[in-house]
Amino acid sequence: MRRAVAVSFALAALTGVALAVARAAPAADIGANDDTGKWAADSGAMFFSRMVGLGLRQSVMTVRWTPSDPLSIPDEDALGLAIQTAELAGLRVVLAVYPYPTREVEAGLARPAAFAAWLTGVANRYPTVKQYAVMNEPNQPAFLRPQFRRDGSNASAAIAGAFLAAGYDALKAVDPTILVVGIGLSPRGNDRPNAPNNISTSPVRFLAALGTWYRASGRQLPLMDGLSFHSYPDRPTDPLTRGSAWPNAGFADLGRIKQAIWDAFRDTPQPTTVNGLRLYLDEVGWQVATVGLPGYAGEENVAVTSEETQAGIYASLVRSVACDPQVAELNFFGFYDDAERGGFQAALHQVDGTPRLSAAAVQAAITETATGCADSVAPWFPARRVIGAVAPAWVVTERRTIRFSAKALEGATVVACLFPGRLRAPAAAAAMETRTAASTGCHGATALPHRPVAFAFRRVGRLAPATIAVRFVAESSDRRSRTFSRTLG
Repeated sequence: MRRAVAVSFALAALTGVALAVARAAPAADIGANDDTGKWAADSGAMFFSRMVGLGLRQSVMTVRWTPSDPLSIPDEDALGLAIQTAELAGLRVVLAVYPYPTREVEAGLARPAAFAAWLTGVANRYPTVKQYAVMNEPNQPAFLRPQFRRDGSNASAAIAGAFLAAGYDALKAVDPTILVVGIGLSPRGNDRPNAPNNISTSPVRFLAALGTWYRASGRQLPLMDGLSFHSYPDRPTDPLTRGSAWPNAGFADLGRIKQAIWDAFRDTPQPTTVNGLRLYLDEVGWQVATVGLPGYAGEENVAVTSEETQAGIYASLVRSVACDPQVAELNFFGFYDDAERGGFQAALHQVDGTPRLSAAAVQAAITETATGCADSVAPWFPARRVIGAVAPAWVVTERRTIRFSAKALEGATVVACLFPGRLRAPAAAAAMETRTAASTGCHGATALPHRPVAFAFRRVGRLAPATIAVRFVAESSDRRSRTFSRTLG
């Protein structure tokens, strides 16, 4: 954070309804994630009025809970004045809350019950605030440790889940109308428990682990009303349309995040984007060059893009979320730049308040999309099979060896088996449901989008018919599978 079922006609009808909703849905609210107003001498009066002038709807401000000082609200009075000033200007205030510093969480000083008690105090202290973003990038070690257990399994999702559940219950007890948005998911993670640095969890795998913890907990209430995702690009020089490699995700991969939510929480009390959950893109930004500009210090630590490119991307972001009814908010990070180049320079204004080209571009895009998306939008539906799994190209060599590779666009467990005789496709699929890599005549491996797996089977008998079958099971959900087969000879 800143500074500090169906039959075909029913499906067709459902699609038609979804299209109509997509056309009529109001545009996502646009805002900024920035604490500048909290520190201003005028309690942010000018800062917040400029936000409203561009058409922004909400201001996200950070309030960290310190486990070793569990009852205090940092900068309590300044925050209260900033909230009042922002609301008088016409902005909705969102408080981003999470335990910090990370070392105190890792040391065991933080308890979900204590966090809940503190949140109760915050909600009572600022009763006009009706939206909270609970937790921040818990899949990153900068905000939550440990990420993994000694056996290599994920640990951070269970920790975050406990804090999120406690926070949800505390806020709803104060006011059931408070909107609880969870977890501020980072778009990146390396999934390497033994990495030399930045031991982190990818967003897809973090959501899978969170779903596993939630189901095992037996909780009968949701964890969140919406899901916060920080949809940064891999590099500031990337275009908006360039996604990230699975299991990471950027703005271009929102479908991947929606699928991960569906896989994690389908058929539980926690809604998914199919039945009411919406996405809150609480942090997004493309950093730009600041060389030669007044007010900045230090050296740039990333490759940056131009103001012209940033303006085009930001306008496209506003138009894009207006066409996605499952996105509720988009918040730029931030409204004013950080002064230190080691921080973040992706705002709509330079550090001294000089507007960037993106400020006018965002303002124009907000006006353009005021009534929603002008185009017809194809609704998103969850995949029921393994995404991108295709029938292998079977090759039979002169030595009667069957060779093929298996690949998909997501992580998948793959089991391939050779059966004697001829099996029709339904029979082969049924037989594969009980086969594992250890079964007779079978082999198994894990396929990743960048790493297909190769198989080789030696046929027994020159002329005897045989059936080769391969079954994919999605890593994120064993309820999504796909089987391919072919009879040879």
